[in-house]
Amino acid sequence: MNNFIVFEGICCSGKTTTCQKLSEKINELKLKPVYNHGAMTYTEIGKKFKKILGVKDNPITVSYFLTDLIINTQEVIKPLLEDSNTIVLQDRYYDAITTYINAYGKYSNSDYNIYDIPNALMQKDLLVKPSIEVFCIPPFEIIKERMEKSKDSPVHDYYRKNPKFLRIVYDELENKAKEYDNSIIIDTSSDISVNKGIEKILKYIQQDKKI
Repeated sequence: MNNFIVFEGICCSGKTTTCQKLSEKINELKLKPVYNHGAMTYTEIGKKFKKILGVKDNPITVSYFLTDLIINTQEVIKPLLEDSNTIVLQDRYYDAITTYINAYGKYSNSDYNIYDIPNALMQKDLLVKPSIEVFCIPPFEIIKERMEKSKDSPVHDYYRKNPKFLRIVYDELENKAKEYDNSIIIDTSSDISVNKGIEKILKYIQQDKKI
């Protein structure tokens, strides 16, 4: 499957805005973009997870996140990918939780490395390997400014109360982005960088679809 594009980034990193701009360009190619928000959105367990995140101990939320992600993959993502003209733009996937939890381990001086779990789930066809991983990573100071102005939520509130943890999560995502051979890193503080990133994604889509 070459039509599954995953966007990763910390809260307030510009993922949704970048997806919206990319959707407009994909429509111009006469293809069908579908924006799919990650965990915490569609299933009942996901909605429950959204309420407890930042309240319960972070490692406990892994079970909620991954359960919701598997259900969403099987019931929403995989059926969408059956249509080769549909381009799924996934706002967060497994790197969202693995980097967050590993960062929490570093923050609390514990070993919470769960990076092997997504690979095992993909091998069992419970999760789908992304075609491309796009990491939205503006400078850290931009993230801090956006976070201060952002809406109240358990996640945002936790970050605002724990700026050291925010920095660790940011660094963890940045390091993870550099590990992938097929990742695209976009500095979303700049329209020029966003447009260049979108051009790279479109080039991949056009090559795959032979447009």
